[in-house]
Amino acid sequence: MRAAILTLSVFLATAAYAQDVTPPTPPAPYQPPAPNTQAQPAPAKVTAPATATEAAPVAPTDSVVLSAIANLAPMIGDVQILGPWTQDDRHGIWRSVMTQPVGETTGNRFFVQQIEEKSGNNTVIASTEITEIATIEGAVVGYRADPPAAGQESNLTVFFDIVPLDGEIAESYELFLSPGEPYRFGPATN
Repeated sequence: MRAAILTLSVFLATAAYAQDVTPPTPPAPYQPPAPNTQAQPAPAKVTAPATATEAAPVAPTDSVVLSAIANLAPMIGDVQILGPWTQDDRHGIWRSVMTQPVGETTGNRFFVQQIEEKSGNNTVIASTEITEIATIEGAVVGYRADPPAAGQESNLTVFFDIVPLDGEIAESYELFLSPGEPYRFGPATN
């Protein structure tokens, strides 16, 4: 499942860089299928196994993937899987989304999403904007997540490389995020 999510994020990030600046065409409104007027056979009786099992994950179809990529907003400049998280019996991934207004060189907005994987489905359970990124006068030229320390599998640490508008050497910043607590962001301390 994680491999499928990682593959999808790479496709989304690649598509984001390749898009032109023309506004996307909105998707066609949902049209329910025409009612079936033919008689349907009685459903077969299905018995559950003696032990409950989770539903097998369903891989997205090509049309679902292509639709997601086609509807990706041009302002999305970067999407990355930052790593896994685990908290008690829950688990999932951290994902980042960075936006860049079209035609501007400053004003990045950076979001971190906590996505839960459950029974083959993924759900965004938290989305946090790191507001300080938009106020930094410089360009985010890279960022990377560190693996969580033992006993802190639900936490996220991200290091940013930011080149100031008036400089040539990147400065390091760090982000600490823990579910249910305020994040911390500032110049790197190491």
